Amino acid sequence: ARAEGLGDLGVRAGMDEDLYNTLGVDKEATDDEVKRAFRRLSLAYHPDRWQDQQDKREAGQRFLRVARAYTVLSDSSKRMAYDELGPHDFEQGVRLLSTEVNSAAKLRAKFDREQRRSAEREYQSRLQMAGSVVVSATASDMLAPADPDTPWSDRMGPSLASVAMSEDMTLMLGQRSALTLGCQILTRAGLGGCTLRMGFKRQLGHHSAIQASASGFNGAPGLGLTASRRISRHSTASISGQVSSRGLTGFALRASRQLSRHTLAELVWTLGTWDEPGSLALRLNRSA
Repeated sequence: ARAEGLGDLGVRAGMDEDLYNTLGVDKEATDDEVKRAFRRLSLAYHPDRWQDQQDKREAGQRFLRVARAYTVLSDSSKRMAYDELGPHDFEQGVRLLSTEVNSAAKLRAKFDREQRRSAEREYQSRLQMAGSVVVSATASDMLAPADPDTPWSDRMGPSLASVAMSEDMTLMLGQRSALTLGCQILTRAGLGGCTLRMGFKRQLGHHSAIQASASGFNGAPGLGLTASRRISRHSTASISGQVSSRGLTGFALRASRQLSRHTLAELVWTLGTWDEPGSLALRLNRSA
């Protein structure tokens, strides 16, 4: 029968098939034994020997697998890589072969180093660190000083309002989800404080995301919710709200624009007591 005729030769299919089984030889087979097995099977599976179209297709597929097995096992370097790393990692092993990497021990050492580097790159791609220093200045004394009689010469320059330093860590949990952890130290009007925050961010689509956060330490603990949307390749808009035991303590509308690789401009309108109540601020953030 047709199926029995092809099946009698016992070539195993599959992406990770055992090439020795494909040729029907032992792992200790000599080069001559490998060559004889290939000649026998290539003649048996040559498509021209089969008349039925389905037989011809199956024979052609098996002929290609036999040829691939012979290509690997007849080459001493490729066979060494296959024996050392197995069918799953064979292709990567062949790419690592060179005049310096010419033995099984050297190949294994090189392969293990590449695996560690790959794991480190994957870890680094999942864990992102970012830090910033924000210095805020106000021009309120220039336009509306507390003492209207203040001479213009004394209110020509802006005054320092606050300095904030923050460090944030983002751990990617998947393609759309991330866990964030951050710390901010803020000094304003001679007073300072530290805020720890933790959040969860979920990408809703290609352009929209939502983030829930919790914060606390020196100040009252609070919960925040931010919804953001990318409005162009370099621009993003967001709306944020924060509540604490005192109720709604912050509400902000934010528009940001990436001016360069390291420079981000933000326009922030805030209400409540979250940031600067009732203020409109323009910020330039420069990263290293």
